[in-house]
Amino acid sequence: MNLSELIHEFILSLIESGISLGSFGAVSFANVAHSAFSSGSVFTRISLSYLVSNADSVAAAQPLVYVGAINVLIVSAVMVTDKPTRFDSTTRGVGYFTVSGACATLFLVLVNMIHSTKWFDINFTNQSEILLPNTPRIDVHQLGYKSLSDFLVPFELLSILLLVALVGAINPARDEDAIAADKKSSFSSSRSNSSFF
Repeated sequence: MNLSELIHEFILSLIESGISLGSFGAVSFANVAHSAFSSGSVFTRISLSYLVSNADSVAAAQPLVYVGAINVLIVSAVMVTDKPTRFDSTTRGVGYFTVSGACATLFLVLVNMIHSTKWFDINFTNQSEILLPNTPRIDVHQLGYKSLSDFLVPFELLSILLLVALVGAINPARDEDAIAADKKSSFSSSRSNSSFF
């Protein structure tokens, strides 16, 4: 192992530890806004890992799609929700331990797979020719042509459907806020009227 590989592995391990810590923060923060910003930092670190791995186009698309769109959507959804009520009891049920065990098992399986893979000895071109000799080759030009000709209408319909679902999800949340505000104002006005008598 030469010095450049050592530096490369060190930078990758720093980025991967940041991804792990940010993911843990995204699921463990009690404040939902902190959790959303932690997931944004995870998306940014994933982009950095693509950049270090010489996947420049994916590294450029990652912040645009995930940090710029998905995380902004999460933060805006957090902004329209009510402040969650806190439970004082710290009792944990059977579901908590079941999910914790499943997550720990999945984590150990993934760590074992990552550790047992020889990352620098992988040759994808030889494996793809061995595994799939009879499949027709599809290049990026054909894929782009198909997605902008044959599949353009379904793609646009899906995007409109997702937009309608987003607006449909925000409207009930706003209506619940208005109803709660009306109840609070009517309660406070009836209370102030009763104090005059």
